[in-house]
Amino acid sequence: MAKKTDPKPDAAPDPEMQLARYLASAFIAYSHGIGMDYARKKYAHLPVGPFWIEVARMVSAATAQANDLTAFPMVPPGRRIQ
Repeated sequence: MAKKTDPKPDAAPDPEMQLARYLASAFIAYSHGIGMDYARKKYAHLPVGPFWIEVARMVSAATAQANDLTAFPMVPPGRRIQ
């Protein structure tokens, strides 16, 4: 008897992999002119390549840096607020 694959994805996927899937789905949806929900459903079973994983790492690193207030100060030092 052939072993059936589990159609449900992992209960707690890796956040980096999840972000990579969302970014790949967003690109596919934009380039094909389809909705994000449809792109995620249609292409969810396909593996995510190393390009999208690296883009997800860069996005998460940039987001973490943007959350640091010292990286992007609201008012430049030495400048008064009106």
